[in-house]
Amino acid sequence: MKEIEWDPFELPNLPIFKTKLPENVMDYLWQRIDIAKEKNDNIGHKLAGNISSSLTLEDDDDGFFVKTVLRPISKHIIDSNLASFQAELHHSAPAVTLDMNWWVNFQKQYEFNPIHTHAGILSFVIWMQIPTDFREQHKLPFCKGSNGPAASDFQFTYADILGNIKTYPIFMDKNSEGYMFIFPAHLGHSVNPFYNCDDERISIAGNILWNIA
Repeated sequence: MKEIEWDPFELPNLPIFKTKLPENVMDYLWQRIDIAKEKNDNIGHKLAGNISSSLTLEDDDDGFFVKTVLRPISKHIIDSNLASFQAELHHSAPAVTLDMNWWVNFQKQYEFNPIHTHAGILSFVIWMQIPTDFREQHKLPFCKGSNGPAASDFQFTYADILGNIKTYPIFMDKNSEGYMFIFPAHLGHSVNPFYNCDDERISIAGNILWNIA
């Protein structure tokens, strides 16, 4: 009797994208952060984070960040995964314009962001300044005895095909600076506290929204 052959297949899922932003984009983001500091519109009370300062950011009048960064990758993600987004867009062949809201977080030691999700279709995070090294953070006395040290980590939380809750850590150090991750807005994620450092961790977060034409 011939042995039965099996072909594995994966269930469809949405990818997470990352990139190292070029220097001109990073320079632009620091300029927007400086403007945000001057305006000092703290929206922390609207956010899940236990972070003392989260300031609204604004794109320039020409929409540099949307045009240069968000629009190309968002179009690629939507076009490549249209079936997954149809329920969100409520349209079989969406004609949409892209919009966003975004803010900058100034995270101090002991501060954190609990597991949460975002509004919109896609969300993103950009690490601007990381003053700590995960290798040192994971060696702290209260981490050394753990089978999963996580001090200072950024983490995605999701359910696998068996329904088990899993975490996917992103380890933070100086090499993380300039990286941008873009992911489905309803994907759970969190930011763990860091310790023994008086400098701030500076990150940008935001949501990509779609206005249906």
